[in-house]
Amino acid sequence: MTEQHEGSVKLGDYLRIILRGRWIILLCFLVVLGTTTFFTYRMEPVYQASTSIMIEDKGRLEQSVFGFSNLLASQTTIANQVEVIKSRTLAERVIHALEASQYRDNLKIMADYDRHDRPVNFNGKVKLLRESITVEPVKETDIIVLKVTANSAFESAYLANEIARQFFGQNLEYSKGEVGEVRRFLESQLDSVRMKLSESEEQLKLYKESHKLVALDEETEKLVEQTATFRAHLNEAEAELQENVLALQDLRNKFAESKSTLVEDVSRISSPLITELQTRIAEKQALIANLIAKSSPGYEIVVKDVEREIDEAKKALIEEAHKIANSGISSIDPLKTSQELFDQILRADINIKSLTARTEALGTVVNSYESQLEALPEKNLELVRLMRDAELNEKIFLMRSEKYEESRIAEAGKTANVRIIDPAVPPPKPIRPNRQLNVFLAIFFGLGLGVAISFAIELLDGSVRTVEDLEKLKVSVLGAIPTIDPEEIARRMKRHGHKLSPEDRARLTSKLITNFSPKSPVSEAYRSLRTNILFANLDRQAKTLVVSSSATKEGKSTTVANLAITMAQMGSRVLIVDADLRRPTMHTLFKIERQIGLSNALLGNYTLDEVIKPTGIENLDIITAGDIPPNPSELLSSNAMRKTLALLQQRYDMILLDSPPVIAVTDAAVLSTRTDAVLLVVSSGYVTRKEVDRAIQLLGNVRANLIGVLLNGLDVKRIYGSYYYYYHYYQYYYYYGTKKQRRTSREADLALEDNGPREHQQTG
Repeated sequence: MTEQHEGSVKLGDYLRIILRGRWIILLCFLVVLGTTTFFTYRMEPVYQASTSIMIEDKGRLEQSVFGFSNLLASQTTIANQVEVIKSRTLAERVIHALEASQYRDNLKIMADYDRHDRPVNFNGKVKLLRESITVEPVKETDIIVLKVTANSAFESAYLANEIARQFFGQNLEYSKGEVGEVRRFLESQLDSVRMKLSESEEQLKLYKESHKLVALDEETEKLVEQTATFRAHLNEAEAELQENVLALQDLRNKFAESKSTLVEDVSRISSPLITELQTRIAEKQALIANLIAKSSPGYEIVVKDVEREIDEAKKALIEEAHKIANSGISSIDPLKTSQELFDQILRADINIKSLTARTEALGTVVNSYESQLEALPEKNLELVRLMRDAELNEKIFLMRSEKYEESRIAEAGKTANVRIIDPAVPPPKPIRPNRQLNVFLAIFFGLGLGVAISFAIELLDGSVRTVEDLEKLKVSVLGAIPTIDPEEIARRMKRHGHKLSPEDRARLTSKLITNFSPKSPVSEAYRSLRTNILFANLDRQAKTLVVSSSATKEGKSTTVANLAITMAQMGSRVLIVDADLRRPTMHTLFKIERQIGLSNALLGNYTLDEVIKPTGIENLDIITAGDIPPNPSELLSSNAMRKTLALLQQRYDMILLDSPPVIAVTDAAVLSTRTDAVLLVVSSGYVTRKEVDRAIQLLGNVRANLIGVLLNGLDVKRIYGSYYYYYHYYQYYYYYGTKKQRRTSREADLALEDNGPREHQQTG
């Protein structure tokens, strides 16, 4: 039960802190909410559109000869494509495409000036585009999600789709790069061969007509035909060799940016078996050339067998190269390339070496036939040369035409390994700013900031505000006097049609609340204080009580007056002594002349009977301060003061002395040594804990009997909230009648009895 009580008290403290800081919390809430709302609704919206792209790597559909997992290859391929999409090269392609777009004027990214009227060049647009792109691979798939942000829904979707299209086009160009290079080479060669064929045929025709020649003898014609055939084969081999060189160069260019040495590494793969296979291929190619040159019966069958042996040697050579690369003997890292690319480079390298050997063998055969033609008679030599050129150009043209068509078909069959799954569509709402979320966060942050500031102020505030603050100083709290604002009472009465007369207003603002409104909550608080004082020392009841404070204007004089009235109301003879010989105020409360008072009696100028004055309240007398002496402390510590108090104790049941503040002067400490007890008045929110602690320490130094502390001017509504019991009285300060009528003095008294006056206007 104790733990639960402590927990509820602690929670109550938190609630009181929040209640005291309610205006700070409200201000922070309004400032943060207003600022956030203003900037949120002025902020330019940002839209985001996305498109899904699938990467299809056909090379991974087959089992890799390297034995590496397909997952690792997939991750590498996807990562590569992500970087390609974010590359500057692709961004430049997109900007070039947008410059020719019909929507160029509607795209903010294509504006020539930014929002600060600064010019934006081509590189600036590329940078803006790259900054707006986000590429994220989807886990466990071959799909990439491309997201683009822009200030309009249309622009974000249009840019996303354009980037996807340019990425597809770039990938397609890359896929067709090798075959396209060969096709363009053959196309250029085909035009020159066609022209040579026409020229050679025209020259042959003119030569025959001018020399009246129709044909050569059979042997010479056969020699010309064989020479043309082998020359055509040689030319074809050279062209095919050039095609493979171009293909290898294309592969080299693809890896130039990453500074890959894959081409050189493949070319350097070697072993005794590979060397033997390469030699065997070269020999077989030379053998084919010789068989064709001799043209013996059945040589076509032998040539096919030799070509089959060459193909088997090439397969064996490729398998051996795979084994060497897989074993790690060479410098090739299989993780950095695919099987398809490796095979392409390997085949190109083998074809180059094989075709080189074949070209050399065919060159030897062509040279032998050329020598035989040179031995012909001079008359027939020119005709032979023209016929050979015409037939050679015809055979070359036919072969090139066939190769060209094959390359065109191969190029058309090449497809991109990229597929756009979901094109981007304009998003329905922006991703920034999220107005609802921003407002919600502003509400939360504004309230949190206000609460944090309230707790920070409470933590830094060292003033004494509540009874709990005094209890932390380990002193006895004898009571708490609440404060009520008379202006608020007047306003509430006015709203309900009740007007206050000057006499009523004087009663409301009176400091002698216990006399004018003995039934008010404040009077009840003073009676509670009186009871606690009377029972503070059961063994020896105090007859002389010094009332002081730690600082000025804490309400000690008002406390003395009202406490004395409550004691007189119970039938005790009570005397008030205004011992504040520096700034006396007690005479103003009872509207009595200050002259002829305590100082005059202590100096022997007047007797006690002459300085004791009636207050007009039954059983209550007063001794005013009298003339202000130059040495108050010495006068209060004199034997005359001791004798005066002794005589007064014989006449009165209780003597209350109003003294100056403890910290300011030593008067209170001096008086405490002449009296039975001391009551320390602390004004709520007016002094700090250090000041109160210092006052208690000064009283302790002279061994004063500090019976307790009174908390004065407690604003129960502000500190404890509207559910505190005092506030119950505060709400019902007026009489609710059935008709509106003017308030009388009696009604003002009833209001005072329900409320009491404001106590923060204390004096002394």
